[in-house]
Amino acid sequence: MSDALASLAAGATVVTPNRRLSRHLIDAHDRAQVAAGRRAWPSARALPWTAFVAALDDEAVAAGALAARMRLSPHAVLLLWRAAIEEDAQSVPEAGALAELAAEAWALVHAHGTGAGIWRAWAGRDDEPAAFARWAERYQAALDARRAIDLAMVPDRVARAAGAMASWRDCRIGFAGFLDFDPQQRRVVDALERAGARVDRVSTLGDTPAGPRRAEFASSRRELVAALAWARAEVERRPSARVGIVVPDLAQRLAAVRLDAIDVLGLPGEDADRSPAWNLSLGAPLDSVPIVAAALDLIALAWRALPVGRAAALLRSAYVAGAADGTRLRRAGVEREWLERGVDPVRIGDAIGALQARDDALAPRLAAMAALAKRTRRATRHGWIDAWREALAIAGWPGDRPPGSAEHQARGALDGHFAAYAALDGLELRGRGEFAAGEACGAVAGILASSPFQPESPDAPIQILGLYEAVGLPFDALWISGMSDEMLPRAPRPHPLLPAGWQRAHGVPRSDAARELAHARDIASWLLRAAPDVVASHASAIDDRPVSRSAVFPEVAVTAAPEPATPARAQFDARPRLERLADDVAPACAPGERVRAGSGLVAAQSDCPFQALASKRWRADPWPEAAATLTSMERGSLVHAALASFWRATADHATLVALRADPARYAAARRAAASEAITGFDPARWGRIPGAVRALEEDRLAQVVGEWLAVEAARPPFAVVGVEHQASLALAPFTLDLRLARVDRLADGGVAILDYKTGGVPGIAAWRADRPEAVQMALYTLAWRAANPAEPVRAAVMGEVRRGQVQATGLYADAGARFDDRPGGREPVVVDWPELEARWNGLIGGLGAAFARGDAAVVPRERGVCRHCSRESLCRIGTRPATDEEGGA
Repeated sequence: MSDALASLAAGATVVTPNRRLSRHLIDAHDRAQVAAGRRAWPSARALPWTAFVAALDDEAVAAGALAARMRLSPHAVLLLWRAAIEEDAQSVPEAGALAELAAEAWALVHAHGTGAGIWRAWAGRDDEPAAFARWAERYQAALDARRAIDLAMVPDRVARAAGAMASWRDCRIGFAGFLDFDPQQRRVVDALERAGARVDRVSTLGDTPAGPRRAEFASSRRELVAALAWARAEVERRPSARVGIVVPDLAQRLAAVRLDAIDVLGLPGEDADRSPAWNLSLGAPLDSVPIVAAALDLIALAWRALPVGRAAALLRSAYVAGAADGTRLRRAGVEREWLERGVDPVRIGDAIGALQARDDALAPRLAAMAALAKRTRRATRHGWIDAWREALAIAGWPGDRPPGSAEHQARGALDGHFAAYAALDGLELRGRGEFAAGEACGAVAGILASSPFQPESPDAPIQILGLYEAVGLPFDALWISGMSDEMLPRAPRPHPLLPAGWQRAHGVPRSDAARELAHARDIASWLLRAAPDVVASHASAIDDRPVSRSAVFPEVAVTAAPEPATPARAQFDARPRLERLADDVAPACAPGERVRAGSGLVAAQSDCPFQALASKRWRADPWPEAAATLTSMERGSLVHAALASFWRATADHATLVALRADPARYAAARRAAASEAITGFDPARWGRIPGAVRALEEDRLAQVVGEWLAVEAARPPFAVVGVEHQASLALAPFTLDLRLARVDRLADGGVAILDYKTGGVPGIAAWRADRPEAVQMALYTLAWRAANPAEPVRAAVMGEVRRGQVQATGLYADAGARFDDRPGGREPVVVDWPELEARWNGLIGGLGAAFARGDAAVVPRERGVCRHCSRESLCRIGTRPATDEEGGA
């Protein structure tokens, strides 16, 4: 039994430098009592330093030995420091970061000096310590005005009160795990001894240091994976063993370390029958914990807005009402809708509208939240907390299922931070009574982002710790990683707000190289006594820069340490060989099966049979991407709409020619068509696009319409008989629903069918190929022929309508139907029309029949088809041998 445990058993209070060591001592004491056969025993009292001095301060106030003072929370301390700094100017860059630095300097002044205004000696100069002196004077005045203190001041209050505290005489106090006392801690210890307390330094470790083994790795990640695998092997060999892994830069590598630990050791979660296998000494930021993140996002959605991904994740979350009854799947559809409409960011009105057809329970809740947000625009901090709690209750947070242990602790932590934020109203800073929603939300989000959360859980056999958390903890085996000459001893880095000479004279951490070397040797001494089996390792290079071992550990030969593959990698390497199976035929379309039966069905079957299956039967569509401005497809739709508007108003070739003869009327007609297209576009989409884009788009439409109409003006006379004309075509077993952009009746009989394309138009040869492109022209022709056999089609024309590049590409039954040749345009092609219709009928019928019987081979017509498909994860074309039918084979 260690001295510390013996002290606890004797009823002493044991004080540690951190909470982790206190918890370990209490757990070890309780295990010892159980092992001794006891069924009940007095609770052990082990406290970290800050809790210990705070408890003594409370006792002294209760006994009348000290005046009562409000003890400020860390949030309140930073707020007062920020106010003191901002008195220098209305807006100080990085005032929040400066406030944190000033609070650190204040703590150092008290821990290594005497406090008591020693900063005043640095005033009157033009440097950083002088700035700190100004801020410290204001901060001290703010504390005095509020009869308040902070944690840095508590130990000296305790030292002053010790002589008047009779209850502290003969009390037993043991200090465990301290590398050394700083001057302020020494003042407290000396005062307690003078008051009659029995104060001892008690050990948590043995006296004999281990002879360490040394290992070296090519990279820090390989080093960590080896350490994790070693720890796993140790626990598998000795299930009762307590194994530690020290990662000195754990705070900087926390996320990566967590992922590697999950990979090697498995998930750290616990269930009813099993304790966690490992834990980390540092927690993730509280705002990243899912139950808290959902609360913050609900608040942000009600009062501000959320990025589309976070808003969609919130509606799928288990932490809002109704998530347990299957409605989460229905809610999931809103994300695609928002992306397709360009809804980003998402406001609460968007969420309500999207949910009305999907979830009639959550939509009214969000509407009630929106009403609350509308009523609450400005409030005090306390008022905001009340409003947010009401909003969370309306939304049904934290969900319908009972929270787990970690979730319950996270909710409690959030409540504590809410209460601490509300308490800041008591500071009564000038001119800061009420706040707008954005400022209040931002302040609380910042607080939670800087607050680590580590839920309490049963002790785990594998502990992953930072350097200082490991000091004083005993293990059965310990791996100390990162022990390079760059990590230990640390390079001097004096605090920027305190005079460097003062820091060296008072032994402030990081102020002096000699001090850091001695400190590093102390740390090494403690770690070598922490376990009978110790491994010290380092990477041979950091950021491609070679490094050496730390000289504070004994120089021993490098031990060959295995670098095993992670369990995930080992499973992947041991995977069975995959069979290759050519499965090119899907089940035939069943009678009544719902498919997307439009021109796209035939086009997709021609492009790639598998693409047709995936898009039209499986409805496996590519995931849309949010667009900050108009997409190419939206611009194309606007061109179609503008031309449709123009021809509904203009009606025929003669009117077009007359308009062009009057430039003012012609410009007005084009502008009116562009304006109607813009107005008919989704208003919510325009609301998320900069106004300048809308104005420029209207100008672009008017211009590109004019460029295309110059082509149309050179045509033989015609009258428009159909704009966005609805038609259908029987293609057994389907009936295709079609929409013809335009149908013109020619003056000398027959019709011309037109379509517009704002991208490139395929060449005429591709229209008649065995796997044709531009199949809509064939479909439109056949549909018109079927519905109007007495009025033959004499032209099928596709207009390429792009700014600065317009041309007509088409097939014509005779020279009288064709568009006139234009410089740079494609030559009109006159064909045997009955033969063309017969060929198209055979090609289209064949493609439709192939789709119906399930032909689904992965044979794109050309590689360009794949670039616009985005279904490679389904067809696996990148992993299949090329066939002769694929482009380039």
